[in-house]
Amino acid sequence: MKKLLLIGSNASNAHLKHFLALVRPYFEEVLVVSDAPVDFAPSAYVSFSLKHPLKIYKSIRQLSHIIQAFQPTVIHVHQANSYAFIAGQANHKSIPLVLTAWGSDVLLLPKKSIFHRWLVKKGLQSARFITADAITMKEAIHNLGIDTEVILANFGVSVDLSSEIPKQRTLTLYSNRMHEPLYQIGELMEGLAESLSCMEGELIIAGRGSLTESLQQRVRALGMEQRIRFVGFVDAQENRAFYLQSRFFVSIPTSDGTSISLLEAMAYGCIPIVSDLPSNREWISDNVNGILVQSHETLGSALQRGLQLDGNAVINFNRDLIAKHGTKEVNAQKFIAIYEAVLRSKITV
Repeated sequence: MKKLLLIGSNASNAHLKHFLALVRPYFEEVLVVSDAPVDFAPSAYVSFSLKHPLKIYKSIRQLSHIIQAFQPTVIHVHQANSYAFIAGQANHKSIPLVLTAWGSDVLLLPKKSIFHRWLVKKGLQSARFITADAITMKEAIHNLGIDTEVILANFGVSVDLSSEIPKQRTLTLYSNRMHEPLYQIGELMEGLAESLSCMEGELIIAGRGSLTESLQQRVRALGMEQRIRFVGFVDAQENRAFYLQSRFFVSIPTSDGTSISLLEAMAYGCIPIVSDLPSNREWISDNVNGILVQSHETLGSALQRGLQLDGNAVINFNRDLIAKHGTKEVNAQKFIAIYEAVLRSKITV
């Protein structure tokens, strides 16, 4: 019997849920361990906080008991931070452990302090195989002195690539990243304010986060209530509808791995306007199938460049790219190959 113990954060996002849906058919039994409520699978609670040393020891013991009782075929941990560290200490390498890095855990966290660098490295060292969704993340992992195989895979997008895409769209821009400092939603709003006013465009902002209220206050201070609209958390159907009505998808985080939102936007025909980051360069060629915002460039200027692109050509290029590398089906096979390699104790992907 193939049994998966899936460990990771379920707070403020649906990444863990989406990943499980990707690989669930491969396993007869699944148990999710998180420090936030889980409603999509059988689950257990463990704190992964590192604030209190005695509680860390308690969490390690608790997770160790869960591993012994459940006896998984594979442990799959998401994020090379406290989750990977505690899982590695609890597992003692007795069960094959796969680790998926999410982006900031390997790109930013090791730079925070010597302790955080040690923490990330320790978590990575506990893994039999590691996955990352961008070459820049793979390089960052190896730069930490980790020689474990790193396989490039993402969670993929579930879209009907045979469906018709609207050819005429109003000047609507869509953002659905979290309202946290990393994603620079405030800078995005202020950078587009003048263009939205002059062109009578609209910026739709989905999602929520710790900055939501202050962002809404900034919109009122800018007098942009008619041009910038907050829609909160949206379900998959609503998200799809916003992609389809929007000409552009905008996302300017300071650091990122491969963004599922970006892949969805490309599949649904939005022209991407995104930060010039190594992970984005793996999907976007500047002035070809999207816009990479340069460090010296205003968002207004980037939008002007986007308006010069042939929208239909961008749509066709991006949907072909997603079909080859970005669907759930393509990436599910990558993760399944890893699990099968774990059982054979060798990698073949």
